[in-house]
Amino acid sequence: MSAVRVVAGLALQVFLHGWMNGSRHLYVADVGWANDYPVVRGSRVRTEAERGMLNNCRVRTGAAGASQGAVAAYIDFPDSWVQNSVYAPVAGSYTLYVGYANGTSTTGTHGVVVNGNNQGVVSYPLTGWDNWREASTSITLAAGWNTVRLTKGDSYTEVDYLESQ
Repeated sequence: MSAVRVVAGLALQVFLHGWMNGSRHLYVADVGWANDYPVVRGSRVRTEAERGMLNNCRVRTGAAGASQGAVAAYIDFPDSWVQNSVYAPVAGSYTLYVGYANGTSTTGTHGVVVNGNNQGVVSYPLTGWDNWREASTSITLAAGWNTVRLTKGDSYTEVDYLESQ
């Protein structure tokens, strides 16, 4: 059983119950709507990197093992970046997960820019090309739609997807 509370037609919370360790508990989660789909804070929402805006880089298809077989690649130049929109049901601290492959000889990085503000870097340990792993970093999101841009950093890394949680 669950219930949803609407406050002034904007903010939503979902109330649900579940069993843990043999007893029943009540849970409350913030909910928002992104393109007619509910987004519950705490659940991961995936955005394919190759479907975002790309500057001085390109989509590589046939990427073995990548989700949907394509990735943002050749993010090799000072003005290269990949930008996607991510949705947050409420403002606050989130974790950004990035699916990546790094086939260079060293740890790679990308700068992380959220809504035009630098929020550090995400680091990618060596994996080999088409050997996909996940890296994460903390970001701050505003309520609603946010732009997340990964900019050229150290070394070279391809990006499969972004997830925020």
